[in-house]
Amino acid sequence: MKPYFTNAFGIARNASKQGRTVELQLDFMMQYMETESRMTEKGPVSASARKSDQLTSVLMTRDGVVALIALLRKTLGPEYDEIIDFCEAQDEMGR
Repeated sequence: MKPYFTNAFGIARNASKQGRTVELQLDFMMQYMETESRMTEKGPVSASARKSDQLTSVLMTRDGVVALIALLRKTLGPEYDEIIDFCEAQDEMGR
């Protein structure tokens, strides 16, 4: 049984001709290693492969995005600003 949590995200944006967000799709995925072992004439052989399974996908309108950001800000309090600052610093480092 797979656990019900996500450790990877995907995002897609649908914008109007003016460049304004119309919809935002958030994909929640789980990435894990799957190992398979087999017995051969020369002994046991194991192979691992990285797997990625989509758990769910959420489609939000612009109003839904605004509501999510507001809810995150309210729930996280001052930590929200720290997270935003961290993300902006990461963006600056990547340029």
